[in-house]
Amino acid sequence: MANTIQLKRRVSGVAGAPAALKSGELAHNEVDNTVYVGKGDDGSGNATAIVPVAGSGGFIALVGTQTVSGSKTFSLVPKSGQDASGGTDLVRKSQVDSLLSAKAPLASPSFTGSPTAPTAVAGTNSTQIATTAFVNDAIAGFGAGDMAKSTYDTDNDGKVDAAEIADTVPWSGITGKPTSFTPSSHSHSIAQVTGLQTALDAKAPLASAALTGSPTAPTATAGTNTTQIATTAFVAATIGALIDAAPGAMDTLNELAAALGDDPNFATTVTNALAGKLSAASNLSDLPNKATSRSNLGLGSIATQAANNVAITGGAINGITLDGGTF
Repeated sequence: MANTIQLKRRVSGVAGAPAALKSGELAHNEVDNTVYVGKGDDGSGNATAIVPVAGSGGFIALVGTQTVSGSKTFSLVPKSGQDASGGTDLVRKSQVDSLLSAKAPLASPSFTGSPTAPTAVAGTNSTQIATTAFVNDAIAGFGAGDMAKSTYDTDNDGKVDAAEIADTVPWSGITGKPTSFTPSSHSHSIAQVTGLQTALDAKAPLASAALTGSPTAPTATAGTNTTQIATTAFVAATIGALIDAAPGAMDTLNELAAALGDDPNFATTVTNALAGKLSAASNLSDLPNKATSRSNLGLGSIATQAANNVAITGGAINGITLDGGTF
């Protein structure tokens, strides 16, 4: 059976190199499909740098078709005499800047010289640029008008005669006026409102109300601890929560005491009973005789060796898998 040796790996999650590797240790990140290696040694076997060394999609192939994504920075940019001329050439930033410097921006351009534009059709009323020809044609078609002062302000008082006539129209002659008007604000005393005092006398005051009959109120939410009125339903629910659906044989203090054996020192009794047991938090470190315990479990000396320093002597190891773990 062939041996299987695995590198440290990451099958999902974040792309990129592991946070730390040993010097010369390899790791494969399946997220970005790249192999990384620990480079350098800090004197304790830890790598001082982690660099990518291989992986499909992690590097630009010298031949064949490949899609390159993300932002790329070239350490050696094209020289000044290497401006793009073909459809597949890389364009230098300086070349793009030079081409754009002679163009006007779409937003708030500042034209120079004598810029031109198509002349809009007469009567156009939109955001289309108006040329000088469009403006002149519009003015020529507008005409001088007939608003002569001697015709429309015959008494020369600065007010059009038609407006002066409108000022003298009687109320009955105005069309489109409202049929009713909102009354002005006013107030009345309680005595002026029929039955109001009698209706108020039948209501309870907010301060020290003396209610009669069987008054009701909204039942407060469980756990409420305020000055809100407590209904009988709230009280019953609170007592029920205190009992917490305890069985009938344990829903009183006397029944609980009986369940504890009427032992006033129940906690001490239980503590003393547990004193001779192993502690779960100690993870078997409190065994009185560890060697005998290992023997009883059928564990040999390999059980006492550190995971990073296992010595195996004698025998043979077949079909073993070496797993570098994950990062």
